Amino acid sequence: SMFVLSKKWLVLTSFVIFLGALGLLLVFYFSPTQALKQLEITFFNVGQGDSVLIQTPYQQNIIIDGGPDNSLIQKLGRTLPFYDRTIDLIIITHPQSDHFFGFIDVLERYKVERIITADIPYETEDWKAFVLLAQQKNIPTHFVSSERSITLGEDLFLTFLWPQEQFINTQTLKDANEGSVVAELVYKDQKYLFAGEITQEIEKRLIEKNLFHDIDVLKVAHHGSKTSTSKEFIHSTTPEVAIIMAGKENRFGHPNFRTLKTLQDSNIPTFRTDIHGDITITSDGARYSTVPQFSGGL
Repeated sequence: SMFVLSKKWLVLTSFVIFLGALGLLLVFYFSPTQALKQLEITFFNVGQGDSVLIQTPYQQNIIIDGGPDNSLIQKLGRTLPFYDRTIDLIIITHPQSDHFFGFIDVLERYKVERIITADIPYETEDWKAFVLLAQQKNIPTHFVSSERSITLGEDLFLTFLWPQEQFINTQTLKDANEGSVVAELVYKDQKYLFAGEITQEIEKRLIEKNLFHDIDVLKVAHHGSKTSTSKEFIHSTTPEVAIIMAGKENRFGHPNFRTLKTLQDSNIPTFRTDIHGDITITSDGARYSTVPQFSGGL
């Protein structure tokens, strides 16, 4: 009986040690100090649409645009840890369905802390459904109407450069793209510019206002359409890398050969979601790496 007892005792002790080790492992695994120490930006391949996840070194999740379908929710499930159910900010550059539709699922399944968008009059059933859902969930919504900056951390800022109120009225806004939100993320020495779908006309206004500085990574406007990305714009922003988000063999012919040539003439390596799939940039604020690695030939 002594032998049986000690055997039970051994099993019990082993079990307690196992639980303790498991507990320590879980604490270690879930502790914020183990979380991302770097900035990680993932340009999701969501077909003919935009969706970018920004994971900050301060454990914030920010998503710029939601894509045209439910691809985003699947990609978030694979990219974010299973215990992370909070999206700190979603930005909708403008209310066309290829930029917000995927957020409908996100609002249902994640806790979204706030929404930033452009106050563009837009009447579609999908947009009405989205607005209604955001109201039901009581998500604070802010509209960009002037140049303003959000501090995300001591060395991390998100600045909204466009739209600016005086231009957002029915007289000057030819289409929703012109009122598209333009945001710049600054992390230490690096700048990432998300150009939404602004046209060359708006690029010109922003250049005149001297709002662009030497940037590192450019999310090319409007899926690489010929109506955006003028030579002047590229000369003002001088990006080191360009990302084009477009659907494979899309019916609009995006990206346009002129845009590709403008980038090529300035020797800017260009990644495309229609060719490379999801593209992730990881940065410590001084240098960054891009996956997939650029292989030339675009």
